[in-house]
Amino acid sequence: MLKSIKKLFVTILDFILPPRTDFAIVQKLDGEKINNLPKAEYVDQMDWIHPLFHYKDNGVRAIIWELKYKENVLPLEHIGKLLQEEIIALISDIVIFDNDAQFLLIPIPITNERRMERGYNQSELIAKSILENDLARTLLYAPQWFQKIKETPKQSRSESKQERMSNLIGCFKADSRVEGKYVILIDDVVTTGSTLSEARTTLFSAGARDVFAFTIAH
Repeated sequence: MLKSIKKLFVTILDFILPPRTDFAIVQKLDGEKINNLPKAEYVDQMDWIHPLFHYKDNGVRAIIWELKYKENVLPLEHIGKLLQEEIIALISDIVIFDNDAQFLLIPIPITNERRMERGYNQSELIAKSILENDLARTLLYAPQWFQKIKETPKQSRSESKQERMSNLIGCFKADSRVEGKYVILIDDVVTTGSTLSEARTTLFSAGARDVFAFTIAH
């Protein structure tokens, strides 16, 4: 009798609150499985953007959705390490030719309105997971030096790349302290590269020496 009641209760609960499939997928992803996720291809004509994984994979998509909408940072312990290793490889090549190079780590920002609505910025969570692995303190975390000052339509609702680029013009503002520094931008996903391109343009206008971007997926 007790088992029947419990089964009925679970059935009713699942109907009211359907199980989070993405959560179940993410729970099963250990370090080895994350390492074996399909690697992303470079973004067309944007070799300065470095994505880790292919977004079309179910596991990768589950990671992104759990992070973006549920603040589930479970996989970031390992992903942060992978991103940090990729960043250090890039930095190592730069310092061969520029011994005085300074590197800023900046997550793609969201507006204050979006932060109040969601409560957090997933790009900041990713950036902080990278910093936890930056034991040599090679990166200066400077989210306050780059802001999003204008809300823009969600990229998925835009009809074309040209429309997305047009919507993004003037949405970012960079602090003058980025001048002469190498900037490492962090985001969860890159699709067309429109957001990252506008961010890069804004940082170059403020005097950044060079700008690169690293994402979990493409």
